[in-house]
Amino acid sequence: MLPTLPRHDITLLYVEDEHSAREQVSRLLGQIVAKLYVASTGKEGLELYHAHSPDVVLTDIMMPVMNGLDMVREIRQISSDCQIIVLSAYRDTEYLLDCITLGINQYSQKPVDFAQLAQLIGRCSEHALLKKQLKRQDDQIYLLSQAMEQAPAPVVITALDGTVEYVNVMFCRVTGYDPKEVLGQNMRILKSDLNPPEVYQALWQTIIAGKEWESELANCRKNGQIYWEWVRISPLRDSRDNMVKYLKVSQDITERKNYEENLHFLSTHDPLTGLYNRSYFDAVFKRMITSPDYPVSIVVADIDGLKQVNDTSGHDKGDQVIRKTAESLVAAFRASDVVSRIGGDEFAVLLPHTDEEPAQAAVDRIKGEYNNTRKELTEYAHGLSVGIATARQASELEQALKLADERMYRDKFEKKKRAAVSVSDDTIKFAPGKKDSMDDKNY
Repeated sequence: MLPTLPRHDITLLYVEDEHSAREQVSRLLGQIVAKLYVASTGKEGLELYHAHSPDVVLTDIMMPVMNGLDMVREIRQISSDCQIIVLSAYRDTEYLLDCITLGINQYSQKPVDFAQLAQLIGRCSEHALLKKQLKRQDDQIYLLSQAMEQAPAPVVITALDGTVEYVNVMFCRVTGYDPKEVLGQNMRILKSDLNPPEVYQALWQTIIAGKEWESELANCRKNGQIYWEWVRISPLRDSRDNMVKYLKVSQDITERKNYEENLHFLSTHDPLTGLYNRSYFDAVFKRMITSPDYPVSIVVADIDGLKQVNDTSGHDKGDQVIRKTAESLVAAFRASDVVSRIGGDEFAVLLPHTDEEPAQAAVDRIKGEYNNTRKELTEYAHGLSVGIATARQASELEQALKLADERMYRDKFEKKKRAAVSVSDDTIKFAPGKKDSMDDKNY
């Protein structure tokens, strides 16, 4: 009685023309392999191999129609590494050289010693299972490679020093680079000047420590165009848990960033002129109450006769006057000054670190700029009333705004009063030459 033999998860093709031997060995083989195919001739065996591609072939040599070696020769054309065991009687040793030439994996003599045959099948099974495992791994690697290549997000794999070793199709589509242009290059090839150095410091500190880093970055396409992406960089580890690569997966968020920036712009700017709006002016005004930017001067300006322009020439002409006025104001002030449109025809400017004298100089610049502008709008523009005031400390800021507004209306009133007794000229009118101070009796 044979000892209990291990069962192998393989498929086996057994080819034997002798009926009694085929029946006996087939029963035993059925107990140790997962699937057994049986043939009585080499031709039938070859047909079964074509149909099922078994892991192991066990064959006799001397058979009618097609002998075992001829069948093996055909199988080797199909699979060069199929595991093949040849059974041979003593009289078949003359075929030994052919067996060697064909790369027969195992050789056993008849009559069959099944215990020995089971050992040979076990060796072939180990090879076949290893082959299957490698095939599964190759298939998995191929699928992962295809998944990365076809991923809808840009994917980059780099060495630990940031040298690019792999990029997928979407990376090339987003950045405009061909793979050959970035492979071997450092990821700095995408760097823009919009990200502060602290961002890159935090990035490297995180991934060198073996942690995942995630944030948004402004990067640069091949054509120099800036684009925004949400980036996740993860360390890749080998089987011994050593970091060997970095994986960067990103998402192009340029449209979202542009949308957010547009929303932010619309929330803080006047759509007609591009100046800051009333909400932004009020927010900055409140912040200045606790800021160290004193003295702070405030300029309030109002377009004279805008309603008449709208009524007689239409709102398009009125809008044109408003835009030209805004351009004059922007040209007259510093980039750090907060120039705002706070009403339909009213503007206000906050001038940090500015006392009365430079504030008055700014008003004089407005006069020059607005007169230049009026040359383009002589048919429509009537003038610009202006008032200024200065706060030297936070407690005076609210009163300074009120005073600037009062002086603007006083300027407008004086011009109307003069117009009632004389023909109005086309030059801009400003407040009387005497400069008011925070000690003005009307304050």
